[in-house]
Amino acid sequence: MRSILTVTVICMFAVANGSYMTKDVKNGDKTFLVKQKAILEIFQHIHQPELHTSLWDDSKKYDVEQNLDHYTNVKAVKEFVDLYNHGMLPMEEIFSIHNEFHREEVIALFHLFYYAKDWDTFYKTMCWARFHVNEGMFVYALTVAILHRHDMQGIVLPAPYEIYPFYFFNDMVISKAQRYKMQGFYKMKKINDVYTAVIPSNYTSYYVHTGPDQRVAYFTEDIGLNSYYYYFHADYPFWMGGKEFGLYQDRRGEFYLYQHQQLLARYYLERLSNDLGEIPPFTWHKPITTGYYPYLRYYNGVPFPVRDNFYAATTDKSYLLEEIEDYEHRILEAIDQGYVILPNGEYANITTPASVEYLGNLIQSNGDSVNNRYYGYLEIISKFFLGGSFKMFNEYRFIPSVLEKFETTMRDPVFYQLYKRIIRFYYRFLDQFPSYTKEQLVFPGVKIESVEMDKLVTYFDKFDADITNAVDVEVFDTTTMQTTEMKKFGKMAHYQGEDFVIYARVPRLNHLPFSFNLNVVSDKSQKAVVVVFVGPKYDQYGNVYGVNENRENFFELEHFLVDLVPGKNLITRNSQDFSWFVKDRTTYFELYKKIMLAYQGQSKFPLDMSEAHCGFPARMMLPKGKKGGMPFQFFFMVSPYFAPKVERFTGYDPVLSCGVGSGARYIDQLPFGYPFERKIDESVWFTPNMKYYETMIYHKSETEVNPVVV
Repeated sequence: MRSILTVTVICMFAVANGSYMTKDVKNGDKTFLVKQKAILEIFQHIHQPELHTSLWDDSKKYDVEQNLDHYTNVKAVKEFVDLYNHGMLPMEEIFSIHNEFHREEVIALFHLFYYAKDWDTFYKTMCWARFHVNEGMFVYALTVAILHRHDMQGIVLPAPYEIYPFYFFNDMVISKAQRYKMQGFYKMKKINDVYTAVIPSNYTSYYVHTGPDQRVAYFTEDIGLNSYYYYFHADYPFWMGGKEFGLYQDRRGEFYLYQHQQLLARYYLERLSNDLGEIPPFTWHKPITTGYYPYLRYYNGVPFPVRDNFYAATTDKSYLLEEIEDYEHRILEAIDQGYVILPNGEYANITTPASVEYLGNLIQSNGDSVNNRYYGYLEIISKFFLGGSFKMFNEYRFIPSVLEKFETTMRDPVFYQLYKRIIRFYYRFLDQFPSYTKEQLVFPGVKIESVEMDKLVTYFDKFDADITNAVDVEVFDTTTMQTTEMKKFGKMAHYQGEDFVIYARVPRLNHLPFSFNLNVVSDKSQKAVVVVFVGPKYDQYGNVYGVNENRENFFELEHFLVDLVPGKNLITRNSQDFSWFVKDRTTYFELYKKIMLAYQGQSKFPLDMSEAHCGFPARMMLPKGKKGGMPFQFFFMVSPYFAPKVERFTGYDPVLSCGVGSGARYIDQLPFGYPFERKIDESVWFTPNMKYYETMIYHKSETEVNPVVV
């Protein structure tokens, strides 16, 4: 008699190709709580230098130059001291990692944090820097240092949109928040003894319609999606590389290309849901058709540059054209000729599939690229050319466009047009390899008999983000500030003896939870990998997509490991357990309350990866669809398991860390995007271990789904 087994899949956290973290939970001990409390406080009201008198006192007592022996890399610390003594980016000026002068200084500051020998040195260095270096530079360097120091595993950073609300919420929201503060809580209500204001927020499409791309502003300007992209570049900074940080062990070049290909695929699905179709191309020599009005301003009052429709970048930036086209030509030459040129003039072969790593590093111009001098900084120069920012006349008087800030770059529709152009290099490289044969695709003895899936429903719901950091507050002495019921929670936003919090309430795309069942037959016990993608069925004209032409449009939803048994296997998976995705971030206000209660011994502070910074926002999992339903197709494949070269979780705690730089993030050795990364030969494509499943995605109003929202 053949057995029937329900495979209970262990919930695992995956990034793209099965980098994952468990759902296990630990509790922070006292040492951890001290660190976590300090980190949260240091990021509060970042532009107010004397907000916390205790931090200011700690800062004044510390001298970096007198404590060189407290750092593991004295040379790097001396280099920072030399830069600081010479003069760095002044306070209140706008910081951008794309600016080469700013980049040199912030890397030196990162080294200061990264090479601190212990927590005591790190804390003192952090406090000193909080009051002595540019605010934006401080936030970036400290964020990257925390993410890359092994002794900071588990530390929860405030959401980027709560540290710097200016980069995520339009000027109207910020101005209203500041008016609330200046008018002394007028019309603000007390909730649990805290003055609380909720400000409705919307997207740029609410105020201006510059073109059809504004229809998907809810996607491109989503605060969770933009935070994800910011953290991706904090985990894998383009300026960081080498054996010391080990990012190359994570196949960073291939990962970089695949991440952007996936973002393009997900964006395209959203465009189809709004009758927009293909991402439009552009050329360097003609005006940029798509304008963008960000309605954002920097803290110092300077507005983000605007790019009008039919923006003629060639008018005042023509000197960049030759450089951009040179870099593109050199990359294409490397792909077509099958080798890259090394700095010493020798050649490195890139004619194998694994050489995609070389290509990704070259295109990103990262620290593991074999020749940045020759292949250049295509991304940085292209963003400056396209973004609408002004030519820099002073290294410290720089006004970056939204394209030139990782926190805001995905807001601009031209971001997707640029990366569509860049990803063509990726496919030009991949398309030189033969299609997978039937023998390479088939899983002998394994067949997907059927697929079952719940009804898919999306809707918009309201999300509250703590934007209290957008307003300045009165300076107070931490020894006398405890005058309200909130004193048990420590340092909150404070005004005239009262605590307050301001929220921005923004409508964001979401979906009802859903499950799928795979009925799989196996002829023996064996490990297998299940991959799940969602893609379009029809193009914008209603034509059915061919299998090969559609392969670039599939967005990966899941990649997980199962143990098959002989006979029938029922594999069940719920969307809330999908491994690449994380839930919404806890607000700063709530996070700080939790840490203070734990710090005072009144509760536990749980540590897990449910809100991991490296996870894609779960609410953005599905495209919007349409009210009457819109056809999409899911792709399921069960493949043989090929164990990774480095055992998973080696070198890091998966309950606390994303494992960046460990080389142990991935479930298997499959190429990113498998099996869609290669051209498809339809004559051998449809094997028993894969299945397409056609379904509809319905978009409903929040009131329509509210009775069944759980």
